[in-house]
Amino acid sequence: MSTHTGLYLFQWVWEAESMLPEDAYVNTFHFYNDIFPGSDYDNVRDMLLNFYNTEAPDAGSTIASWMTPVTLSGNYTLKAYNLHDTKPRAIKYQHTGTVDLGNQNAMPTECAAVFSFQAFPDSGQPQARRRNRVYLGPFGIGANQGDGYLSDNLVQAMLFAGKQLKKESDASAKWFWVIYSPTDDEFYAAENGWVDNAWDTQRRRGMPSTARGVFSDALPEA
Repeated sequence: MSTHTGLYLFQWVWEAESMLPEDAYVNTFHFYNDIFPGSDYDNVRDMLLNFYNTEAPDAGSTIASWMTPVTLSGNYTLKAYNLHDTKPRAIKYQHTGTVDLGNQNAMPTECAAVFSFQAFPDSGQPQARRRNRVYLGPFGIGANQGDGYLSDNLVQAMLFAGKQLKKESDASAKWFWVIYSPTDDEFYAAENGWVDNAWDTQRRRGMPSTARGVFSDALPEA
C-alpha cells in the first residue's frame, strides 16, 4: 500500500487475437491526482489513447499502426487502481474500446520495443529509481528493418507519442504523468524519455507451440 492517496496505476491491456486473458499484452503507467482524486478518469484514457493512436508527423504512422491483427484483436481495456488501497485492490475505473491496427504479418510476439521515461536527476538519489519503462508490442514484420533493428519510423512514432503524452499531462488540471518507485514509495514527475533501436525479448509473451517436428534415423525421408 502506498502512502500517497492520489497515486494511481493504469493498466492498458491489449486483447490477444486468441481472446484468452492469459495471452493479453499489458502496459503500465502511473498518474497522480491529489486535487480531484477519483474524478475524470477519462482524461487519462484520452491521453493514453492518443499515445497509441496519434500519428507522428516525422513517421506518418501511429504506434498502433505498427501492430497487427495476426496477434492482436485491436480491443483494449484500461483499468485504474488506487495504490493507496490495500491489496487486493478494487478496480476504480474500467473502459474498453477498439483501435485500428496495421495489416502486416506478425513478428515473434516476444519481440518488444522499450519505451523508457524518467524524472529529472536529483543529487544523492539513485536515478534508476526515477525511471520507468513499458514494453510495446507485439508488432508486424515492417517494424523490423533489414539490419535487425527497429524501424526508424517506429522509433519516431514512439518518441512523438512520448512527447505528446508529456504535453497533455502538463496541460491537464487533474492528472499528471509520473514515475513511481515501489522501493521508496515515492513518485516523480515524468520529464523526458528515450527509445533505443534494439529489440528486447519478453519471453512470457511468447506463443505456445502448435506443432512439433521430429527426426530419427528414418525421418525425414531422403
